[in-house]
Amino acid sequence: MDSSTPTTRQSIEVEQHVRQLDDEWIKALVRADTETLDRIMADDFLSAYPLEGDDKAQLIADVTSGDLKIEHISREQVNVRVFGNMAVLTGRDSATWLYHGREISGQYKIIKVYSERGGRWQLCTLQACPMVQPDAHAPDR
Repeated sequence: MDSSTPTTRQSIEVEQHVRQLDDEWIKALVRADTETLDRIMADDFLSAYPLEGDDKAQLIADVTSGDLKIEHISREQVNVRVFGNMAVLTGRDSATWLYHGREISGQYKIIKVYSERGGRWQLCTLQACPMVQPDAHAPDR
């Protein structure tokens, strides 16, 4: 095995660390803790989410100004896969946000990419895709 391939033990440790870091990130969003958000998010962070901001500066600015408030967020079906100095976290979120006074809520499939840079793990990318809920009033096909 070459030195760039993580051992199973290393992968498990990275997986646990990424899960913990992600939990910290979610709590920081809910608490509007911009210092923690800044520490966890890479400077070149990008998101594809049902909000207008798509980079670190915009997300933190929205949280700081109060334009983005998280009312509720819960996560289930979390999985982390480690690929050397990168880790991919997937899951399912149930969330309610207030964005510029407008409520956005629903369930989302999420994928996050974490990367180890300079000896520390950071969140580089977030994509959240809304899950369409079946319409109970729609006719059967």
